[in-house]
Amino acid sequence: MPRSFSFFLLSFLLLFPQTSWANLRVVTDITPIYGLVAQVMKGVGTPSVIIRAGSDPHHYQLRPSEAANIEQADIIFWIGPELTPWLQPAFDNLAADAKIISLMKIDGLTRLAAGADSHVHHHEDKHDHDGKNEAGHHNEAGHENSGIDPHLWLDPENARIWLQEIARTLSLYDPENAEIYRENARAADHKIAGLQRRIARIMATSRLMPVFAQHAAFAYFENRFGLEIAGTLYDRENEAPSPGHIAELHQLTRNLPKACLLAETHLENNVIASVFSKTDLLVMALNPSGAANSPPLTAYSDLMERLANGLEKCSTP
Repeated sequence: MPRSFSFFLLSFLLLFPQTSWANLRVVTDITPIYGLVAQVMKGVGTPSVIIRAGSDPHHYQLRPSEAANIEQADIIFWIGPELTPWLQPAFDNLAADAKIISLMKIDGLTRLAAGADSHVHHHEDKHDHDGKNEAGHHNEAGHENSGIDPHLWLDPENARIWLQEIARTLSLYDPENAEIYRENARAADHKIAGLQRRIARIMATSRLMPVFAQHAAFAYFENRFGLEIAGTLYDRENEAPSPGHIAELHQLTRNLPKACLLAETHLENNVIASVFSKTDLLVMALNPSGAANSPPLTAYSDLMERLANGLEKCSTP
């Protein structure tokens, strides 16, 4: 064997480890990403998830078993430090040898400015795929202060781009099952496209009552489907609303006969009673980070289904 070819082969193997699929350990951060990766890995393996379904990713206490999964990981898929800055030190300390993919930095995504009008400010920047970047400062909502809203998974178009990146990465580490990963990604893409069409039909044919949210997490969904959130109960990430914000909400709901509320976890009933005291309110339990009872293979699609079903229930005759 020529020496130059031997050197090339050795370099390739070092760059793309040929880990057996039976031992390929894949870790994800939140339930929607867990669902996407699980669909691509169907028939080959199952990823693990760090943040338990239904939990708040902004404020989470890592369990020893979850730290162990990070330490043993070959590949980690996460949104990035913009959503969970507290995970960056854990990765630095425990996952030095893992391939870490920050999905927020994948090329071609729709990205929205944090706190901006979701129908105006968006762009499709190009970034490196390597997620091992230094964490910066945090903004008031507890997100990394990059100026970008980190809830990108609520735009199904972003999820469809991620499916291709997930399949590509898994295929590099497990080329023996590359065709399975690609086919699974195509099937998952087809399913998400169908959900997009259903939601678009609902938005086109329904007259919605005003829709409120617990906090400003749905900008990507608003931007993709033309939904307008009338207001958010919390002006800062899952913290009790300030008196000034409560006053603003009272102005919004003062003459409002009916409304819908997309409620997550830890919602204070006294806030609802105060803000919607004169409004017939329909409360929809919907956590943008995923439902606690979703099986791995449907974790992402369940979230989109719940949003679609919620919009249908929020329709007026």
